[in-house]
Amino acid sequence: MQTPSLPPRRPPFVSHAERSAATRMQILDAGMQVMRANSFRAATMFEVAKAAGVTPGALQHHFGSKAELMMHLLERAIGSIPDGDARRAWPQPADSLPRRAAGFVGALWAHSYEPPRFLVAWGIYFGSAGDADVLKRVVAMRARLRATVHRRFIRTFPELAGARGVEAFIDLVLSSLRGIGVVRLFGPAGQSSKAQLAELAAIIEWRCRRSSATARKKPGKPKRRVQGRAT
Repeated sequence: MQTPSLPPRRPPFVSHAERSAATRMQILDAGMQVMRANSFRAATMFEVAKAAGVTPGALQHHFGSKAELMMHLLERAIGSIPDGDARRAWPQPADSLPRRAAGFVGALWAHSYEPPRFLVAWGIYFGSAGDADVLKRVVAMRARLRATVHRRFIRTFPELAGARGVEAFIDLVLSSLRGIGVVRLFGPAGQSSKAQLAELAAIIEWRCRRSSATARKKPGKPKRRVQGRAT
């Protein structure tokens, strides 16, 4: 007796939206690869389309211009700094100061500056200087990220809330992290990066201790006297 053959399985249904999303991801993956291997100027729409295995028309359909493509690549490269405790194990204000300092530097480094995509982001930053459309959008995105990090910094180090020059100090911390990250353009940093991150954490710790000491020494307002009595 012949066993009846089973009907061929139908391929799973893939919606148009799913196909479109898959193509966009394919293009973004290719864009990241082209940016890593070349530069902002070399990452033309044609080169990205070729690397993605799609037609220039398809790329144009999903990303209308190079500026639009670059901003999506930048979003993917740097994402957004997690601002909620549930989304990332940020140090808590109740932790010891050394732990908070090391934890904050470590979290930022791991999320934004250590991954190879950081170098892609900076390739876009540097390249956007000659593209007014991209530059305008890069500036706006960086302003949003800066505001998020500043909020997180003050939340982690309440000792510095309202301290003189704290905004500039936070920017200095971020500039230091960027510098350590950019150095990797010239080769792996390894232990040197770890040592610099430890020093940066120590500077944050020192700044917090100095701010706390200054607050303790700050004299209170003199009491007024009315008819010989303090009020």
